[in-house]
Amino acid sequence: MTESIEKHYGTAGIVSRIVQALEEAGLDRSSIDADSLSGADEFHIGGREGTEHVATALELRESDYLLDVGCGIGGPARYFAQSSGAAVTGIDLTPEFIEAALELTDLVGMAQMVDFKIGSATDIPFLDETFDAVAMLHVGMNVEDKEQMMKELARVCRPHGKVVIYDVTIATESDLPYPMPWSTTSEHSFPEAVEKYEEAAADAGLRHLYNSDHHDLAMRFFHEAPAAPSPVSLGHLMGPRMLEMRDNAARAVEQGLIRPVMMVFESS
Repeated sequence: MTESIEKHYGTAGIVSRIVQALEEAGLDRSSIDADSLSGADEFHIGGREGTEHVATALELRESDYLLDVGCGIGGPARYFAQSSGAAVTGIDLTPEFIEAALELTDLVGMAQMVDFKIGSATDIPFLDETFDAVAMLHVGMNVEDKEQMMKELARVCRPHGKVVIYDVTIATESDLPYPMPWSTTSEHSFPEAVEKYEEAAADAGLRHLYNSDHHDLAMRFFHEAPAAPSPVSLGHLMGPRMLEMRDNAARAVEQGLIRPVMMVFESS
C-alpha cells in the first residue's frame, strides 16, 4: 500500500517546476512567500478556502503544537503556522513531498515554525499526547483501515484537543471514474461514507462535535475561475495527468457520488 501511494504521488522536480513558473510570472526567489505557492501546494478540494475552513475549526493558539497528517508539500501546514503562530509538524508517506515541503518552507523563511517528516496516518511516528491538535486534509481516501487511522490520530492528540478531518466522502454507492487525484485505480482507493469515519472515531475514544458539508465549495472550485489566477497550479505538483484527475473528480461531485466533508472531533 505504501509503495502504491508513493508511486501515485511521487514525481521528481516538484520545487524546480514551481519556482520556474513563479519566476516566469515575474517573481524572483527572494520575493516568493507562502501565499505565492498556494495554487500548487493546497492539494485538496477548495484549495486555500478549504484550508481556511479547517483553520477556523482548529482554533489554534500561538502556544499550540499541531500535527498535519498527510501534509503533501506543506501548503496547509505553512498556512496554519502563519495564520496562528502555532508550531506545526507535517508527516507524509511520499518522500518527494517531504523533500519539497522542507525546501519550500526554507525558501519562504518558515523553517523555524514548520517541520516535516516521513510518516503514515496508521503508524504516526510520535509519542502519545504529543500534539495540541491534529489536522488531516484529503488523506483518508488512501487509508483502508479507518479504525487504525482514527486510533493513531486520537493517540497523539492531548486531552480535549481538536482532531479535524477534511476528506472526500462517499455520498452514493457507485463506481467512481479513475484516475482520481488520490489514486490511479480503484484498487488503492478507499473513500468511505461519513458514518464510517464517525464509527471509527467513536471506537478510538474521540467525541464527535460536528460536520460541515462543502459540496458548494467543490462546485465553485471546479467550475469558477479564480478572480486572481495563480501562476502555479496542481499541474506543477502532479504533472500533466492532473487534468484528467481533476475532470474525473469534478464529474463525481456533479453526479453526487462524492462530497468533501469536514468532521470535527475532540480528544478525550
